[in-house]
Amino acid sequence: MTKSAAATVIGDRLLIRLLAVGSVSLIAATWPLWTPQTVFPQVPLVSVAGHVPSGAEWGLLVTLLIALAAQFFAKDRNIRRFACAVFSLATLSLIVIDQHRLQPWAWQFVLISFALAVADATTARSCWSWLVIGIYAWSAWSKMDQGFVIGHGRFLLDGLFKSIGLMKGIETFTEPARLVMTASIPIFEMLIAVGLCWHRTRLFALIGSGCMHVALILALGPFGHQHQPGVLIWNLFFLVQNWVLFGSPGASQPDENFNSTTCSNRTGNYFARTIVVAALFWPSLEQFGLCDHWPAWAVYAAKPERVTVFVHSDEESKLPNSLRQYLGVEPILDEWRSLRIDRWSLNTLYAPIYPQDRFQVGVALGISRLYDMNQIRVVVEGPADRWTGKRKVNQYIGIESLNQLADSYRCNAQPRMLQFSKDEKANPSE
Repeated sequence: MTKSAAATVIGDRLLIRLLAVGSVSLIAATWPLWTPQTVFPQVPLVSVAGHVPSGAEWGLLVTLLIALAAQFFAKDRNIRRFACAVFSLATLSLIVIDQHRLQPWAWQFVLISFALAVADATTARSCWSWLVIGIYAWSAWSKMDQGFVIGHGRFLLDGLFKSIGLMKGIETFTEPARLVMTASIPIFEMLIAVGLCWHRTRLFALIGSGCMHVALILALGPFGHQHQPGVLIWNLFFLVQNWVLFGSPGASQPDENFNSTTCSNRTGNYFARTIVVAALFWPSLEQFGLCDHWPAWAVYAAKPERVTVFVHSDEESKLPNSLRQYLGVEPILDEWRSLRIDRWSLNTLYAPIYPQDRFQVGVALGISRLYDMNQIRVVVEGPADRWTGKRKVNQYIGIESLNQLADSYRCNAQPRMLQFSKDEKANPSE
């Protein structure tokens, strides 16, 4: 074997092992989400997936884990590539069964796996590099609005400052300073994306990305906002991934390799490039409602819709104690109390709730059907205007109104009703 051939094999093995370690870590951190769980409503991406038995879900999960083991331990390159294809298909199938699983990291890993499965190591590495650049660029673009500058951006900075000992957080600074600091976050992220495109600026962009992810880990970690481990692991993955792709010896040159036609596996390379190019341009359709927020890499963005679920005080007793803890302290709008389904998701599945309004409407329907609730109210605040932050607000009261709303979406919004354990049912005598 020649030196160049050996380098290709080692590079291929390194990339696939990196993907396997990242996938195992994040699946373990959000384990309940990937099982046929009955602690949080599931909402399939297509309605027919709602009839898939839970045994099939377990089968897909076991297949996914076996594929990850093969990615890490297999010595034969063809077996590793086949395992990448199996992982991608199994993960996509689980996402179709419950769109809550379409976490940003899961979508990234599906795309990378497709590239590693069909392309040679050089092209796969280049595709992966361009995908990372696209993630940074679209993530930065999603934050360039009023909502992030006065809301989410301050939240992140507040966690960062508290983690380094400034107990008053962002309140330590003047209002003009806060505006400048929060507005600089997406600009800095966009500069990282641009810098990674060219060899001369790549080192500066790599250092900048490292600083950004360390800051996010501090802001969201145990000394900051104490988020679930999944978000911290994904940021750690980016630190390692970026070094392998852009900083290690022999790192890919995405501007030179992406359109290469000299590789032997031309059909697979072309398919991998097509997948990545589509993933890079698809987020441009988000504003037309043709791409969801997370596949558009709108992470920590303020723009996505906001859904608030309200339960009437007459029907609170139908909820189990495990769910009542997420009710608002005081009634809002007469006898209605808000139900924090976002907190419910974090505490039971260890994952943030899928930000699409159709999914959260499906969750509200799942609650109403599971606990036989006739009086439920949902307020849907549409996407925020980029410059004014204003939203169009609609409210829906009752099961019939919610069903009509759910049926109006392009993708499925009807919940998948699995058999919950009796312990999860509320005791009428409570």
